[in-house]
Amino acid sequence: MFLKRRLKNVALLISLICLIFSTVACTERPSVQSKSYKIGIIKIVSHPGIDAIEKGFLDKVNTYAKEKNLSINYDMQNAQGDMGTSSLIAKKLVGDNVDLIFSISTPSTQHVVKATQKIPIVFGAVTDPLSAGIVKNNDHPGGNVTGVSDVWPIKKQVELLLKLVPNVKKLGLVYNPGESNASFMLIKLQDACDQLGIKLIKRSITNTGEVQMAARSLAPNVDAFYSSIDNTVLAAIISLVKVSQQFKKPIIAGESDSVKQGAIATLGTNYYEIGVESGNLAMKILSGTNPGDLSVVSDTKTDLYLNKKSLESLGIKIPKELEKQAKTIF
Repeated sequence: MFLKRRLKNVALLISLICLIFSTVACTERPSVQSKSYKIGIIKIVSHPGIDAIEKGFLDKVNTYAKEKNLSINYDMQNAQGDMGTSSLIAKKLVGDNVDLIFSISTPSTQHVVKATQKIPIVFGAVTDPLSAGIVKNNDHPGGNVTGVSDVWPIKKQVELLLKLVPNVKKLGLVYNPGESNASFMLIKLQDACDQLGIKLIKRSITNTGEVQMAARSLAPNVDAFYSSIDNTVLAAIISLVKVSQQFKKPIIAGESDSVKQGAIATLGTNYYEIGVESGNLAMKILSGTNPGDLSVVSDTKTDLYLNKKSLESLGIKIPKELEKQAKTIF
């Protein structure tokens, strides 16, 4: 009887030990594997503004992924300014069945929208999503698309030019009519010039290699240049700056990186923040929100940027009022 009781106690002890080891094993078991997503990124060309958008997006999404224990893989593509290549990249991303596409610029977005109506699309820096045929309603996009618009305050930019160079009567524009954002901008710029009593003289181009020649043909007949919103010109802004310096004709820019490169000034958008806002939209979509239910974000905040060296080379003194307002003086 004693032996039987003793064996029973030993059995209970062994069971207890097994239970303890089983519990420890459970607590030491590795955590559940993180959920994985693949995001395709397509940009029409590389220039400082577009690259800043891309960086803002990556920073925001990577921070979110770390917080939520997500694994994000990127397929990053650059069309190098070629529309045919951009269309092929869009089709490739769709064929690879990525979980989300981030398209930077109007042409890139138009290509991915044409390629898929199923994969969620977030765009960055589309000037006018409505006229570009990307969404039917900015407040309620519907479908699989939403994003961040970057409409430039064109009239205010021309007014800024007049504060710095009051004698401007003729404004030169080099632009690519093949980009719908450039065509939209042209209408707004023409309206601004008409209201301010300035004659707009323009030259159209089709690729970055034509920018310098077009600018040189304009230079003798204009008092200043406006740097276009289209990516073709922005990718060749250095060529425009060289002509500006050679002929002593100032450039009023549409975004801050062109000022850094040599334009005299702008009231410009923070393109890194456009990337961050685009990342916010992507996070909501990865969390389960339908992209068509997310309103298009319109970036309306602008900052004043000045290039002191460029202004001084033209004999232009920065008004103290503008100097105080400037976010950055290059």
